[in-house]
Amino acid sequence: PLYVEELLRALLEAGGDRRRTWTITPTTAAELPPALEALLVARIDRLEPGARRFAQVAAVVGREFPVSVVADVVGGGATDRDVAELLRAEIVRELRRFPELECTFRHGLLQEAALSTLTPTSQRELYGRVGHAMEARLAEQGEERLEQLAFYFYRSDETRKGLDYLDRAAEHALAVEALGRAEALWTRAQRLAERIDDHARADAIAARLGWVRTRSSGEIPIQPEA
Repeated sequence: PLYVEELLRALLEAGGDRRRTWTITPTTAAELPPALEALLVARIDRLEPGARRFAQVAAVVGREFPVSVVADVVGGGATDRDVAELLRAEIVRELRRFPELECTFRHGLLQEAALSTLTPTSQRELYGRVGHAMEARLAEQGEERLEQLAFYFYRSDETRKGLDYLDRAAEHALAVEALGRAEALWTRAQRLAERIDDHARADAIAARLGWVRTRSSGEIPIQPEA
């Protein structure tokens, strides 16, 4: 259904001839992308530059995003106009207005399409900027948002900061007895430490992982040094 909807939208925007039925000329047919992903990317590309940039940054923040955070990262521009265009294009919809305006991408595939229009370098740069913006915003929420911040910096060029947040998020998961989550976070942290050749950190995390896995198995582990 989503593909049919997007195909009809593309047909309208490509100038299909509508009388009692739709007529697709060879030229129009050639302009219609054959796959859903291509249709969605084409929608993002057809946006005005300001709205397209806003959608790209919003996609980095997440499927749901506070408009103010995206505006801070974008910097300048006409936020109200850009958001209005995204709403009219049905790329996003309002999620809530209070205590501040938050929106969500209408479909997860639209978020992915907006992300795909960014180069890997641009994505890493934006994940870092979003990470800092969210770090300032979530400072008062403390340990509850460690994993979210880890996600942003893990995908940015600030990998050591991502590693720190992954480690802290795993410690928090362990403190609330979420052993499976702690194991998953430390596993990711270990891979990241190895990727950046921080072998001492990787070994320390490996010890923590071993302790968590032993505890999960029901044995009585010896607590490793932090």
